[in-house]
Amino acid sequence: MNDAAYRGFPRVCDVSGHKGRAGRAAALALIAVVTAWAAWPGLRTAAPAGFVAPQPFAAAASAGVQATPRLVSAIVNEAEPPRVHAASIAALPDGRLFATWFGGEREGGTEVKIYGAFRAPGAVAWETQQVIASPEQTSADVGRLVRKMGNPLAFVTPAGELWVVYVSVTMGGWATSHLNLLRSPDLGRSWLPAQRLVASPFLNLSTLVKGYPVSFDNGDIGLPVYHEMAGKFAELLVLSAGGEVRRKQRIDHGRRSLQPVVLVQDAQRAVALMRYGGEQAPFRAWRSETADGGRSWSAVEATDLANPNSALAALRLEDGRLLAVANDTDDERLRLSLLVSADEGRHWRVIHRFEDKQALAGKELDEPVFRALLEQDVDALGAAPAREVIVRNTERNLCRGNGPCGWQYDYPYLVRAADGDFHLVYTWNRSFVRHLQFNRAWLEGKL
Repeated sequence: MNDAAYRGFPRVCDVSGHKGRAGRAAALALIAVVTAWAAWPGLRTAAPAGFVAPQPFAAAASAGVQATPRLVSAIVNEAEPPRVHAASIAALPDGRLFATWFGGEREGGTEVKIYGAFRAPGAVAWETQQVIASPEQTSADVGRLVRKMGNPLAFVTPAGELWVVYVSVTMGGWATSHLNLLRSPDLGRSWLPAQRLVASPFLNLSTLVKGYPVSFDNGDIGLPVYHEMAGKFAELLVLSAGGEVRRKQRIDHGRRSLQPVVLVQDAQRAVALMRYGGEQAPFRAWRSETADGGRSWSAVEATDLANPNSALAALRLEDGRLLAVANDTDDERLRLSLLVSADEGRHWRVIHRFEDKQALAGKELDEPVFRALLEQDVDALGAAPAREVIVRNTERNLCRGNGPCGWQYDYPYLVRAADGDFHLVYTWNRSFVRHLQFNRAWLEGKL
């Protein structure tokens, strides 16, 4: 490098001795950081691209020809591992469904793996679950130590591939995580080796994923992601059709927004809904808007939707209204509701309760009382044949030793299939992934 390259810091390079060595080390470190930053693909200027607006669904489904309201419930996972979380679901072009989640003895455990399962077209029951990613296999694929895993996100790309983006950690907690990508060109029949997504030019730490992706008209894919290390804020990570990082755009610059869901209105406009990650009231979900295809976002503002620092799911209906599933409480996750908004997410109206134990908030239930109520819930799920397994796992996860037992319904994920049906998955009492399928006729009866 010539002398002109050092002009900004001559003293570091001209001194000698111990201080000079320290100065040279600092200079080299600075040069390394600047070089890594400049080489990061996310800084390269890309041609402006617009969002792909939501497409109309099949005329029969949209027009409500399916006159009979239908709501179907199923349990996706099996009894082992005993604790599961963070499910997502994808409707495949061939009519199958694919769900994925992480499971193990506890969240953040080194034994946690990423699981997946399929459901055949027209079926209610799910097929046998399979491990699709493990710490050992991911370590071998990406060439880096992986100690724990979480938050898998499944979706079908515009090119027709099934992708799963998931979180992994080498050391520390979720704040030091990074992202990995599994690709299946044949829709889950086989998987290519996992690849790292370099979402940051420095250390590539603290990028997590939860929300459903959006598409751009040039074939790119926008992943709603979030950061937890130096603050808590939402971002949009843009990938190419081949899984290369194009760019990353902040949605929020604060310290209180997590797990964004981006809802496209047209080629340029979208609204992002976010989990509230703060510690002070009011506990409300956040929102932000873009009018330039996600390249810039408005300052976040609170909605009137209560949010106890919990993930939410949402999508846009044909008439422009927003449909969301959320824990609409100020604290705890005892209730999971279906809500609708007619003003781009500023105000919400509850139209259905999928789960509701809010009346038991603050009450300490001993295990016999908890078990009796739990057995009633299991029968209502239509899972009576597996009652004992479900009750056993739930008691293990939600009863604290000889102390009181509780309830928890959280981490919803909502999509809509090509036939117009809606598919919702969420964590049921830390023990199972519940799948609900409902049609437009059922929804119309609630709106």
